[in-house]
Amino acid sequence: MNLRHAKETPGPFWRGALRHDVVKRLLMSIFQGELPAGTRLAAKRLAEGLGISATPIREALVELEAVGLVELLHNRGALVKAFGQQQLREFFHVRRILETEATRCACQHFDPPSLEALSSQAKNLLEADGHPADEWLARTISADRQLHEAIATRCGNARLAHEIHRYDTLMQCLREIAGNRNQLQVKGVEEHVSILDMLAARDAGAAAAAMAQHIDSMGESIEAVIFSGR
Repeated sequence: MNLRHAKETPGPFWRGALRHDVVKRLLMSIFQGELPAGTRLAAKRLAEGLGISATPIREALVELEAVGLVELLHNRGALVKAFGQQQLREFFHVRRILETEATRCACQHFDPPSLEALSSQAKNLLEADGHPADEWLARTISADRQLHEAIATRCGNARLAHEIHRYDTLMQCLREIAGNRNQLQVKGVEEHVSILDMLAARDAGAAAAAMAQHIDSMGESIEAVIFSGR
């Protein structure tokens, strides 16, 4: 895991950006098996490796504890918790519960222009069909985040939205690990179109069911990618 050469800039915004970067780097290392269960994460050592203060490191470890991937030790950093297929399945199970309910609740709050914009974006991605590859992947990941963010912010329940947002960085890392596997990404966009069609029809039950199918499909695909080589 390469945690060197980060640059710290004063101020809460940059500290937050540093925390996000540390969280992402640690998550990627855990998911890729570089930090197995039981590995100790010392805030001081990580801070020295990054060339930053220990404050964003400690904040990152607290964030990782909140999603169940590390165990904080009093004044001794943290220990990486077990991460395997069972833990991944449990995460997607929780994600499905949260996002299915958010979709059901958000159905009545979406305005037609917003739905049309999201739907047009998804359909344009399908028409492009993965070309050019790097640009298409970046657009696809961005569109995915926009859809899930739009649903969370329109669910009408601040606590539910907060719980969904707590897993944002974790989900981003999992999507990046999945990488530019065209069939997987195209399938995800097709599922987005189905969700959006049900939202446009104001069919909350069908939209929630389409979201549940999307989360389950994503979980199965990412599980295959992460663990196929282990």
